[in-house]
Amino acid sequence: MYKLGSVGITSVSIAPLRASGSDLSEQVSQSIAGENVSLLEIGDGDWLKIKNLTDGYIGWSDRKQFVFNIEQTSIKCMLNHTMSIWTHEVSGTQIRLPAGALLNLNKTGDYLLAGDVVRPIEGNAPLGDKHVGISDAAMLFLNAPYQWGGRTISGIDCSGLSQIAAALNGVVIPRDASLQVKSGKGIDWDMRSENDLAFFENKQGSITHVGILTSMNTIIHASGCVRIDKLTTDGIVHVKEKKISHKLNCIRRLD
Repeated sequence: MYKLGSVGITSVSIAPLRASGSDLSEQVSQSIAGENVSLLEIGDGDWLKIKNLTDGYIGWSDRKQFVFNIEQTSIKCMLNHTMSIWTHEVSGTQIRLPAGALLNLNKTGDYLLAGDVVRPIEGNAPLGDKHVGISDAAMLFLNAPYQWGGRTISGIDCSGLSQIAAALNGVVIPRDASLQVKSGKGIDWDMRSENDLAFFENKQGSITHVGILTSMNTIIHASGCVRIDKLTTDGIVHVKEKKISHKLNCIRRLD
């Protein structure tokens, strides 16, 4: 049933990707509903080592959260609401789908998740309005709790926020801040503007944090929760504590 290299679809709202094949292992990222994954290794019990084909991230996950080797339509729709409620047509059960979830669209106009027809709850716009900028999309996640490896409104980390905000504007960037810093082009401090990404370094000079400029002097980022702080040439100034929380490394502008 499971062959190495098989392509599957995430069939649940949010599937944790873990560092190793155990529920006790830390979550390193997530695969969101409708995202495709490739099977790299079969572990003990229900554990599979997979590669998320959206961003290339590799981790271990429970095979019960994926459906493999089913035919997919060529048309995919990305959900823009931070969280929307859908109903499985066959079972009648509800599923909450996060922003960034991918649904296939068949010839009759039905939305499909892992081969099953799902329908939006009445009064719930199927896809949501398109966003006009990365900052605009990131603002939807304001006050969302910080969660290591998180990519949704239920819990998100700094690079998860920049990644999903970019995706909602049709731009694909890597999962981690250390790789995102290679995206786009460098911007001088005096040329910075809303929607630019700012990257921050630790004491060793490694990139460990990222945020999105909401203006020339403010930034939205995930630290404790998704919040807005001040940005200076030295770094992020926490608006309540009045001190530098992250040291600025560079500013990048996505294409």
